[in-house]
Amino acid sequence: MHDKSDLSQITRLLVDRHRCHTVILYGSRAKGTADAGSDWDVLGVRSEGASMREARPLGDAWLDAFIHPESHFEKLDEGCLRFLDGRVLVDQQGFGKRLLERIAAFERQGPPPLADEAALRAWYPKMLARIARGDVEARYRRAWLLFDALEAWFRLRGKWYRGPKESLAWMAAHEPAAHAVFARALDPASNDDDLAALVACVLG
Repeated sequence: MHDKSDLSQITRLLVDRHRCHTVILYGSRAKGTADAGSDWDVLGVRSEGASMREARPLGDAWLDAFIHPESHFEKLDEGCLRFLDGRVLVDQQGFGKRLLERIAAFERQGPPPLADEAALRAWYPKMLARIARGDVEARYRRAWLLFDALEAWFRLRGKWYRGPKESLAWMAAHEPAAHAVFARALDPASNDDDLAALVACVLG
């Protein structure tokens, strides 16, 4: 009952205050995987106006609403993939249904080929060599490599990178050996051998 009240408050805010004809709930609340403190991630679309973000407390959680004019979606980009499993709450003009269909088709196309694959493959061995120095810059580079590795793994395999939460879950389900390599390297107690194994895993 509390969720229904929150959803009603969200839709009133976006429709009445921001003149949105389309409201889409996405993220963990839409997928049914949320806990009590999960954000309410919402997309609102209106006929015109500036893009903006409405962020505020909502009960015990947080509302994070992105509001865009229709023109924002004339050309889809990778950021739209977060709406892929969205739940349409308001669709006065059928825009929401069409948008989700377009996003699903965009996702099926897959990402464009990497323009800098050779440079990316050369970067990792260089980083390992610099990390081996052991100074403060080396520690910074270690953190940098760990941060970039997951996205690089997906991109080098021609797959969309959907952020750490979804990407790690997908890897655990479909590539458990790779997931285990990442888990070891990301452990605070990992060593240089774990990092070298991660680079080998990323580069394939």
